Amino acid sequence: MKEPLLRIDDLTIAFGNQPVVHGVSFAIDRGKTVALVGESGSGKSITASAIMGLLPPKARVASGRVQHVPSKNIWVAPNKQPTSPLGRGLSMVFQDPMSSLNPSMRVGWQVAESLLVHQGMDNAEAKTQAIQLLEEVELPDPSTLFERYPHELSGGQKQRVMIALALAANPELLIADEPTTALDVTVQKTVLQLLIRLQQKRHLAILFITHDLDVVRDIADDVMVMQQGKLVEQGNVESVMNRPVHPYTKALIAARDIPKRTIGSQLGPVLLKASHVTKSFPLRQNFLGKTVEHLHAVNDVSLTLCEGERVGLIGESGSGKSTLGRTLLGLTAMTSGTVQLDGVSVKHGHAQSMGHVRRIAQLVFQDPYSALNPKIPVGKAIAEVFTHLGMEAKNAIDHTVKLLEEVGLAAEDFQRYPGNFSGGQRQRLVIARALAVEPKLMVLDESVAALDVQIQRDILDLLAKIGDERKLTYLFISHDLSVMASFCNRLLIMHHGQIVERGETEDILANPQNEYTRQLLASRPGKVPLTTA
Repeated sequence: MKEPLLRIDDLTIAFGNQPVVHGVSFAIDRGKTVALVGESGSGKSITASAIMGLLPPKARVASGRVQHVPSKNIWVAPNKQPTSPLGRGLSMVFQDPMSSLNPSMRVGWQVAESLLVHQGMDNAEAKTQAIQLLEEVELPDPSTLFERYPHELSGGQKQRVMIALALAANPELLIADEPTTALDVTVQKTVLQLLIRLQQKRHLAILFITHDLDVVRDIADDVMVMQQGKLVEQGNVESVMNRPVHPYTKALIAARDIPKRTIGSQLGPVLLKASHVTKSFPLRQNFLGKTVEHLHAVNDVSLTLCEGERVGLIGESGSGKSTLGRTLLGLTAMTSGTVQLDGVSVKHGHAQSMGHVRRIAQLVFQDPYSALNPKIPVGKAIAEVFTHLGMEAKNAIDHTVKLLEEVGLAAEDFQRYPGNFSGGQRQRLVIARALAVEPKLMVLDESVAALDVQIQRDILDLLAKIGDERKLTYLFISHDLSVMASFCNRLLIMHHGQIVERGETEDILANPQNEYTRQLLASRPGKVPLTTA
């Protein structure tokens, strides 16, 4: 029987005397992909951190061990300094490449740095090898890209740089922690295909951490399901995904089938009307400083939103959808065109116009933690909205408590800080703060993209309930067609700054007219097999 590359035996991790991972045991074979799945807080990432010897200061290995089987080396054990060879045979790819890459350092030298530090190469050797690695991860023109900064790359390109950086360690084991969660479906698919090709070429073992079961089906050989720090089920993908045994696994799989949420009230008159909206950014100037080339992020877009409607704006990263959303709310100045919101012209920088917009419309971002001040109790942050609107302090507190309860939180949460909440709870808090001004329109920009499937369902149920009760209009910006299909009555498909298809949700899903829309539908994880050629 072939021995595994890595064996984890009875691993228990605790913060002080409180265990958070309980007696976890599994093995990873060379050349295989093992998926570790579960909801947020299930213990997936802390288990991976222990394997790498990167537990936070207050965490400790209470029992068990991590052993590299071929060498018999114990990487991790209680009361032992970790010896995991991170950067020298063990590598990690994180979820958010932008926060993992140094924004002030050229991406090529970030890849080369690992070669300089761990392999003792000189600058010339390290640069040559780094360019080869950038080419191996299939980045275009790697010699030119070597000199670029992270902000000059797309999300998919940044993630490929992170994979190249991981490969610089010449790893036997690659740990990938939610590496495609924030990517749109077509980019996600190409990154997964790349990982499969690299695994086959290098005979890599991969521990793939995710909450997306469709991705598991696409990439993994074996899958382990984690709940509240315990492994509740494990086996080959075909068996676990098609014949789950544990109730939690069954619930996770069932959560993938997002139910359709119908609109409970009749649609009202037009709330927002945009006509021929264009937003351009200068790309190149001549020697006189005159702009001679523009990027049309939004190019001649016209649309309407009716009261009570839920419209999905869908497209890949860089399609212009977020820029359009900000332009419609006056947060970004349009180059040309007009926007009318509730009968008033939206004008960027115009005090009276923007005051009207802030009363009528609210924007909810993808990352609720960065939208909340970590030093202010959440109740106070929401109450400040009411006091700004002229409400007395006592009434502001009462209204805040009612809002917290409306979004599914408790009155006692008023005094807690953002860091004490889960990702789904923080998203509820941001929604509560947006509701404080009693808006007619909410623009949700990838607001459930980073949440696991069950929490996604809970937030969508909440939004549907509040939308019907308050007769809200939603513009939902996303790259996730499954979410949009369940929530929106109408879809707008955006590509290269233009709306290339629009119509009722069921019509577009059943009979897409545009080739780009057909590509988006075909790229959804779990819908088609990934090619490995």
